[in-house]
Amino acid sequence: MKKLSKNLLWLILALFLVPPQAFGFCHELEVARAPLLRVAAANNAPVLIEWFGHSTFQITSSKGTRILTDPHGRDGLPWPSLPQDIVTASHPHGPHSSVWMAKGNPVILEGLTPSGETWRNIHTSIRDVSVYTVPAYHDKSQGLQRGKNAMFVFRVDDICIAHPGDLGHHLTPAQLKMLGKIDIFLAPIAGGFYTVTPGEAREVTAQVNPRIAIPMHYDWEGALRDYIRDNQRVRKLDGAVLKISKQELPPPTEVVVLSGRYR
Repeated sequence: MKKLSKNLLWLILALFLVPPQAFGFCHELEVARAPLLRVAAANNAPVLIEWFGHSTFQITSSKGTRILTDPHGRDGLPWPSLPQDIVTASHPHGPHSSVWMAKGNPVILEGLTPSGETWRNIHTSIRDVSVYTVPAYHDKSQGLQRGKNAMFVFRVDDICIAHPGDLGHHLTPAQLKMLGKIDIFLAPIAGGFYTVTPGEAREVTAQVNPRIAIPMHYDWEGALRDYIRDNQRVRKLDGAVLKISKQELPPPTEVVVLSGRYR
């Protein structure tokens, strides 16, 4: 017992002696340390996740850092009114890369080069948010049909949020390992051309095994019905904003449907 206690003490010391930036992402080492950090984060305000339609979300940390994902740039859909700190684009298609719709002077993080031929290796921290990318494809033939795609992962207030962009395929073991332990998965749904089908989206969600899944990208009610079919753990919100803290995350996996912003 004395040896066990000594080993545990050394583990705790080792975790706290590692530089803080080593724990900014969502992988095994930092997850092991998370329970030790959670007490310090207990009084934080909730993270806000607001859907603006299609694949566009505004994620706001407890300290007010705002992230705008895959800005759609479309008329007929709402636009964010507040200045952004970070803007991400999973691939250079208009409805996912209209970075000009963001107000302020944000840091722009594009998952691919302008031609779409090459992934950018993003692994950084900005203010109180950590961001990294995982390479993926827009189709099931390794990009031969519709090109490459980048999945973004954000660590915000000890919550790991994955935005997979226009993911067109099931995830490989290597991609799942690169994603890390995801708390909230923004699940893309389409008819199988622009991104995975509703049935495939269910399977990808099961692969990721998040605490919460939020459907996005769908533009017809039947797609959502298919995605949540036979699922007893679905919560439909009246508005387009989810407020959540680490302590409030449910066991895997609850589907949270944000209302009324299709396309």
